[in-house]
Amino acid sequence: MADFRVDLDGLQQLIDGAAKLETTIEDAVSAIEKQVDELHVNWDGAAAIAHKGAHDARIAAINEMRQALGALRDKLNTARTAYGAVGPINLGMWP
Repeated sequence: MADFRVDLDGLQQLIDGAAKLETTIEDAVSAIEKQVDELHVNWDGAAAIAHKGAHDARIAAINEMRQALGALRDKLNTARTAYGAVGPINLGMWP
């Protein structure tokens, strides 16, 4: 019989790390958005339009990454919950 183990603490560290990264990204995006909004108060013309378009594209890419990170965190949470529940059940089945 194979000896399988799951590091629940390691999974929790990954979950916590993903949550911390999500918060860091949100804070950075908020700061960048504020700076861009302030910049565009007095800036117009072709360069301003191009800058805003490039900025919007970067924000869309960041949002895609944030969604993927959130999905990863959710999957890690599901795995930790499942493995945390099944371990004691499996141990209880053996004398």
